[in-house]
Amino acid sequence: MITAFTIHEPLFVFTILVTIILVSPFLFRIIKVPDVASFIIMGVLVGPHGFKILQRDSSIELLGTVGLLYIMFIAGLELDPEKLKKSRKNSFYFGFATFLIPFILGYFVSHYVLQLESQATLLVSIMFSTHTLVAYPIVRKLGIKDDIAVLTAVGGTIITDTLVLLILSIVTRDFNNGVLGIQIAQLVVSFATYTFIIFYTFPRIAKWFFKHIKRDRPVHYLFLLFMVSISSYIAKLLGTEPIIGAFLAGLALNKSIPKNSLLMHHVDFVGNVLFIPIFLIEIGMLINTRILISGTYLWFVAGILILTAFTGKWLAAFLSQKILNFSNIQRNLLFGLTSSHAAATIAIILIGYEKQIIDITFFNATVFIILVSSLVASFITEKSGKIIVLNTSFSKETNQSERILVPISNPSTMANLIGIANCFQKVNQSEPVYVINILNEDKSSRENILKIKESLETNVAEFNNLNENLKVITRVDLSISSGIIRAAKEYMATDIVFGWGDKSTPSQRLFGSVFDHLLNSLQTLYAIKIIGKHTDYDKIVVHIPSNLEFEPSFMSIILKLNKLPKAEDQLIFQTENVSGEEKIKTIIPRKNKHEIFYKANNCNISDNSKGTINVFFILRKQSVSYNLKNNSQVQKIISNENINNQIIVVPGYE
Repeated sequence: MITAFTIHEPLFVFTILVTIILVSPFLFRIIKVPDVASFIIMGVLVGPHGFKILQRDSSIELLGTVGLLYIMFIAGLELDPEKLKKSRKNSFYFGFATFLIPFILGYFVSHYVLQLESQATLLVSIMFSTHTLVAYPIVRKLGIKDDIAVLTAVGGTIITDTLVLLILSIVTRDFNNGVLGIQIAQLVVSFATYTFIIFYTFPRIAKWFFKHIKRDRPVHYLFLLFMVSISSYIAKLLGTEPIIGAFLAGLALNKSIPKNSLLMHHVDFVGNVLFIPIFLIEIGMLINTRILISGTYLWFVAGILILTAFTGKWLAAFLSQKILNFSNIQRNLLFGLTSSHAAATIAIILIGYEKQIIDITFFNATVFIILVSSLVASFITEKSGKIIVLNTSFSKETNQSERILVPISNPSTMANLIGIANCFQKVNQSEPVYVINILNEDKSSRENILKIKESLETNVAEFNNLNENLKVITRVDLSISSGIIRAAKEYMATDIVFGWGDKSTPSQRLFGSVFDHLLNSLQTLYAIKIIGKHTDYDKIVVHIPSNLEFEPSFMSIILKLNKLPKAEDQLIFQTENVSGEEKIKTIIPRKNKHEIFYKANNCNISDNSKGTINVFFILRKQSVSYNLKNNSQVQKIISNENINNQIIVVPGYE
């Protein structure tokens, strides 16, 4: 029933949607609810089964459909076929195992326990087979993305999702009267031909387009939308689902779009800001909240589906472990990566609901699968990944393509920042130091540029060969932090050296400072707070927290700190465990004698004299060395006004 409060005016509807997308992540992060879940919950609240503020009309359905296609397109872009080549044998074994075992188990549960009809049984069964690599960013942050279990999971995902989408096209197609086997064979042949054409033509068309149309970047993005739309429409003409066309378009074009390019950034930005959130809101609008309190049947169905989903994926990981000789931890990691149901699951169940193959009860129950599996998968992946890191002897060399970015906002502090960055750069002489000035006020742009130029001319003589090793970048951006992050991506910076002030404004305390925003990046951060010249200090005390030696960037950090100006034998490390001390001794050349103290409390400052620089570490969540106690202690120390000379290091993920 539509109430008088229901909004129908198109502009007002769009305003409500944008408001939800803007506000809901901030509100739900307070109670630790993921952004994906926040949009679904808001869709429930404003939808026809909630407060009836919005109706799921044709405009919302259109934007939701685009969002669904967008999800599948990005899924295709992010799957790297090269990973499949590295672990081809493992991927094929696991790909078929993680498809067949959940499918067979799901078939028996759906048919014999839940007593669904044949078409609904097949649809629910393939829903169990599919998975989304929701937890993949965790293994990337832990630095184990090249582990054989991770490569197997990524390669297996390509196989199982392709099989799922192929069967989906058969299950949801309306076959005419005739021999069913012949019609299925025709569909398979047409689908194979269509797939070959997409994979053969799309990369060549994209290569020609990007080569000859260089002047207008928005046109590149529109070109991608055009290719996705064409592929999806052709898939629909063939009698398959449009999402299959979007997925194949992403797979065909993923080599044509560099992962760190601005075009890829535009694809992620538009999808995450508009299309995908509206799709999730639309999903929430379909959920009938009255069923949640109408009886126990929904909870029974949800419990059965969740148990079946986890059991099927665990059995697939267990069987693959036995065949591929994986360890128990690698099996758990494999299970964690592939136990989450998200993008493809939403697509499958929505199609089934719209075609009336399944009812609202199974639709609502599937939403529970998505929420529960995403949380459990993230937890298991993080726990297993950290164990793998701690059991791995790292011998990782420093990255030969390391690049240092130095944001400059105050010309008076520029000398110290560039001086420290120049010391760090000596670890990798082949790369310059990138100095960036973010301008966000047009009136003062020219004045700031002149100040930066004058300050550079004044200080350039202090550094050896700095005129050859320094590259100045000037950017205009509404946000300093976002400008820094975008420049870091564009120039593939691995380290960011920036100044850190004393005071924080009320808005910074509410929304976060530049330092807080940079914590969301992947780079190693060096926040500098030094009074006077960085060359005037003769002692550096580095406070090493437990397990820091297992961070991928640990070797790079130690080598850089070793290059800072100091008196002889005055680089002091305070470590929490013996393994950290031993690791440091293997990194720093033997000819340099360094005093290393072994202390239980790494935040105990041994020397707070004016001639000492203290180096502390803030650890990102999901990193192998993350320790809430360490971060709390460091935050108390840096808030102490009596401690002035500090370098705060945040280890990077790569």
